[in-house]
Amino acid sequence: MKSKCILGGAKLKLFIHENNGWQQSLRVHTHEIPQMKKLLVEAIKDEQITEEQKLPGKTHFNTELMTQEQEISKLTSDVEAQQQRLAKDWEGNIQYDIDSFCTQDILRERIKAIEKSYIDLKCNFMNYLATIA
Repeated sequence: MKSKCILGGAKLKLFIHENNGWQQSLRVHTHEIPQMKKLLVEAIKDEQITEEQKLPGKTHFNTELMTQEQEISKLTSDVEAQQQRLAKDWEGNIQYDIDSFCTQDILRERIKAIEKSYIDLKCNFMNYLATIA
């Protein structure tokens, strides 16, 4: 019976490729957040919008964007650390690094969660901007 925990060359390449895709996605989110902050500032500058409309959204979205930015930064660091570990496994032809295998699964779940929360935040943010503009 084959063990599913053996990394081997093919699985290592798959994980490295998977992480590259995640890194690209996280970079896009990292670049979009400052643009979203600018949009919020510009929308709130509109003199036709009352303070009653501005304050709740401004406070909420500033907090949410900052939180998202911090989570993305931490996740980016963790993916980079995993990439380094996988590169060492590749160079050393290590096939039984259970930590790499488990970490990849954990990162996959974290990416899924942050992607969902980012999409929800962006959708709610754009809806908010549409209602006050």
